[in-house]
Parts: sequence; structure tokens; C-alpha cells
Amino acid sequence: MAALSASPRVRFSISCLDSQWERIREAAQRRGVWINEHVISAGLTVALGPEPVDAPVLALSEAEQRRLLERVDRLAESMLAAAGPRGGSIARLRQSVGLLVMTTLRDIVRQGRENELRPLLEDVFGAGAAPELEQKFRQWMEREPPPPG
Repeated sequence: MAALSASPRVRFSISCLDSQWERIREAAQRRGVWINEHVISAGLTVALGPEPVDAPVLALSEAEQRRLLERVDRLAESMLAAAGPRGGSIARLRQSVGLLVMTTLRDIVRQGRENELRPLLEDVFGAGAAPELEQKFRQWMEREPPPPG
């Protein structure tokens, strides 16, 4: 025991949620040991497999994103059809989103980054839809007033 107390010690700190800290404190108390002894013991007894555990996927793949976009588009189409001939707030929302896309593309062009236009449209809407969307954008730009100054 004297050899253990004479060996050099390492200090470090950990961060956790209050609820996690309470669970650690309770577990140490149940075992009748200090919190640091409990944490060290738990860390030394964890059996790690030969392969590291994969972290959970936190983002959608490109295919999953495209499927989600298609579902949202179908939902919007269904809601627009159900809203009747004038469309109401759904039609205004669709127009607002379209205007947001167009003004974003316009800003890209005005920043001298026109070469990014087609790849961006292809990434977001797919290679099949990009040419038609770019043509619509260019027609919209013809009607757009020139930048001030």
C-alpha cells in the first residue's frame, strides 16, 4: 500500500451533466467508496472490444436528404391542391421560398461566383432539374433591376 501512495499521481477533470454526476455519486455511495475511486474502478473494468464502437450517424446521407426533399415536395403539392385555386398561405409560402432561392442565386452571381450556379443547383435539385431551374433563374434575372451604386 505504501508503494501505491508514493507513486506519482495524475490530476484531470471531467465534465458531465448534473444528472449524470448525481448517478455517479449515488453509485459510489452504494459501493461505499469515494467518487474518484468509483470512477477509476469503472474506467479500469470497462471491457473494450477490438473494434471501436461506431458513433451514431447524426446527418442524413445524400440519398436520405433527396428522399426527404421529395416527400416534402409531395406534401407541399398535396396541400396546395387541397387549398383550392387561390392556394392561400401555402401558395404565398411557396412563392416566398422561391424568392429566397432566386435572391440567393442572384447574390452568388453578383459576387462573381457564377461558375458555382450549376453545381449548386445540381447538388440541391439533381442534375435532371438543374438546367430548367437555371433557365428560370436567368429569365428572372433579366427582369431584376440592376444593383444600386
